[in-house]
Amino acid sequence: MKPHRGLPPHASPGRPEASPDSAPVPKPQAWRLKWLSIVGVLMMVVACLWWWADSEDNRLQNVWHRVSLSMGWASSPALQWRLDFTPQPADSQLANTTDPEHLVRQIYAHLGEGERAQALATASVLVERFPNFQLGLLLYADLLNISSAKPVAWPDNEELNAPSLRKRLDELILESKRRLQRDSAQSLQGKIPSALAFLSPQQAYVAAVDASKSRLYWFENRSDGDGRLQLHLVKESYISVGINGVGKNKEGDGKTPLGAYFILRNLPGESLPDLFGVGALTLNYPNAVDVMRKKTGSGIWLHGTPSAQYARAPESTDGCVVLSNPEMGRLLQMPELRMTPVIIAEQLEWVNADQAGQTWAAFKPSLDKWLQARNGRDPEALKIHYSQRYEQDGMALAQVWPRLAQTTLGYSQTQPLELVSVLNWKDQDNTMVVTMKDPNQTYPQGAAYLRTYWQKENGQWRLVFQGPT
Repeated sequence: MKPHRGLPPHASPGRPEASPDSAPVPKPQAWRLKWLSIVGVLMMVVACLWWWADSEDNRLQNVWHRVSLSMGWASSPALQWRLDFTPQPADSQLANTTDPEHLVRQIYAHLGEGERAQALATASVLVERFPNFQLGLLLYADLLNISSAKPVAWPDNEELNAPSLRKRLDELILESKRRLQRDSAQSLQGKIPSALAFLSPQQAYVAAVDASKSRLYWFENRSDGDGRLQLHLVKESYISVGINGVGKNKEGDGKTPLGAYFILRNLPGESLPDLFGVGALTLNYPNAVDVMRKKTGSGIWLHGTPSAQYARAPESTDGCVVLSNPEMGRLLQMPELRMTPVIIAEQLEWVNADQAGQTWAAFKPSLDKWLQARNGRDPEALKIHYSQRYEQDGMALAQVWPRLAQTTLGYSQTQPLELVSVLNWKDQDNTMVVTMKDPNQTYPQGAAYLRTYWQKENGQWRLVFQGPT
């Protein structure tokens, strides 16, 4: 695979934007110390809560009450709770869970049912099995606090009331809300992201990110090639995006891009600094439409977390999409990840398969006419399918047309292109991203693919870019 044209001369598809995007990749030791210090501060909070437990002078509202209010549970003020210090035995199945989010949801469910001792028991399992899960540490600390006869408030301490610690508390509260307000797998049955129009059976997987919910959805493609999409949701995970949200426009803006992207490479964790956890999957940002819009930056990845931290805050990365190491590790073990589409949306729109089929049916005639024209010998019959805004390698259509026509026409005696995927991305433009396998060409690393980008102009679909993947 050739290096992406959007990378600066010194970069490669295997080097992400750092912090900020243009800065060198930090050494793993520095990041480990940073995250250990954050965990240390939270553990100091736990210790202070215990130390102040016998004091009768601290009567301010405690942190758990803040979390309760943020979740809309003001009717159960934490200061009225009196939990037993000796929790009931936890369910043996909980001790074997590999998903701390399941335990977080169970803690809140127990509290909602008034099962306060069970909540503490579950929190105990949570911190024992996932000692670097900072949200779990905070929940456990608060449950221990309100278990005492004299629960205490957030101490009136200058160090513990520092803006950085308050900011981290707000991040943990937002993380708890995102984890609790996720859509259940049952509610998504039979639905697919609206950006998916067509997938051939050879496209093994497809992924979609909903930044507003801090979720990544990973689907196995079970479509049979008849145009009707059949997807099976095999994984949905909590994720983090850019510290300044989404909608990346320039290098160093701390935002995650929005659009339709594809996985390029699988990078093992042992080849990366600790910041990137167990490994990474690189994406093809900036894509052709991003380049047309003069967007800059590079190195947008899906990757894991530093070893000292289980998960990052919902908005905390330099632009990448970040998963916990266990979740990232499971993705890295999947086969055939290269070319997997990854939709990154501020908020996903879900539709049924029939609606997606209608999108594909409406676009297919335009694609078929272009394929017919490229198999012919008439350059003008082919040219009508290209937009005057067409851009390739920084050149306009008039500049690239002689070479483009020469390399595109005359395929009537060769094997036809094989359609792999069609994605429909809608923002200020309506864009179709079409990936096709070219059986007439091969590269040392495998099959050759052609990708085209189409946009609607005056009701007609026109090509704005075509080139190898």
